[in-house]
Amino acid sequence: MPFKLNHNLQFDTMISVEEFFYKKDDVVTPHSNLWGDFNLSLNGTLELKVADQTYLSPPSYGLWIPPQTEHCCTALDDQRTHYICIRIHPDLCQSLPQTTKTLNIRAFFRQTIEEILDQQKQNIPSHTYYQHLLQLLLDQIQNSSCYEHYLPQSEHPILKPILQDLSNPIFFAKSLHEVLNTFQITERHALRLCQEQLKLPLSEWRNRAKIIYAISLLQRGYSVKKIGLELGYQHSSSFIEFFKRYTGQPPAQVRNT
Repeated sequence: MPFKLNHNLQFDTMISVEEFFYKKDDVVTPHSNLWGDFNLSLNGTLELKVADQTYLSPPSYGLWIPPQTEHCCTALDDQRTHYICIRIHPDLCQSLPQTTKTLNIRAFFRQTIEEILDQQKQNIPSHTYYQHLLQLLLDQIQNSSCYEHYLPQSEHPILKPILQDLSNPIFFAKSLHEVLNTFQITERHALRLCQEQLKLPLSEWRNRAKIIYAISLLQRGYSVKKIGLELGYQHSSSFIEFFKRYTGQPPAQVRNT
């Protein structure tokens, strides 16, 4: 059950919110913590390695890492990456997943983090208010939708080159059917193989690859219209609806932040 704020539980001693800024290819070396880690990017995309698994975390998704789990990360974007680490005391981790998970990040969650950082910069003028913000942050993490991976990968000899082409921006304007036609495999076989290997429909996997690419272009200042055309959308409104469905925000809002 989620913890409720009371006089005996001080969240500022059990939840720590820290921010970092990284340049492209900056690396945080392998480490593990006694506390749980929730890692996310407010700007830029992170590649995180946990055990033998590789995870991608664009701004709309964060990565929950349970206590005492070794991990490292690399900043991928050309622009500066604004990185947030939320450390959570083991006593509060009991109601969170016991394995690494990708969690969905909504606009309200980002706003809560920004308010917490602002309070820190002001030396926390209201302790009670700060406590409530941390409680709110924990509640949102506990109730976020979660996935095994945001963009899972495969070393399967047939599936791996298919995924490479499907995530290549050069081919984003092509239909899924057109891309699969270049391989010596039936579309039905490819769809079944993806579901077996990645536990995800092939069309969903490709949409997530498009979202990561779209976010990177937005942060580099590209127009919504140009990004939509690169992703195969003839009308900006169609791209905007697609983007909102996956991130909960219109693309212009992501670019402005």
